[in-house]
Amino acid sequence: MSEQPDRYELRARQLRILAGLHRRRAAELEKAAEAALASRSMRRLTEMLTEAEVRDLAEHPDLAELNVQLEGFYGADTERPGEEPTT
Repeated sequence: MSEQPDRYELRARQLRILAGLHRRRAAELEKAAEAALASRSMRRLTEMLTEAEVRDLAEHPDLAELNVQLEGFYGADTERPGEEPTT
């Protein structure tokens, strides 16, 4: 018959299991920290894109006139995707 492990071996085994759990939790927290940084970067990108769009519209106020020209070229009765035909 095999001998039962002594209390020091049992304690060492418990501590190794606990260390493994701490490493797992640390990895989860590290992943959460990286996700937080990624969300900050995405927010900044969205803000920059919005600012660029606003700046572009401010530089080209004639977009409404362009729409009128396109409607004159293609015709105002042209069906657009997603719209129901007018009768």
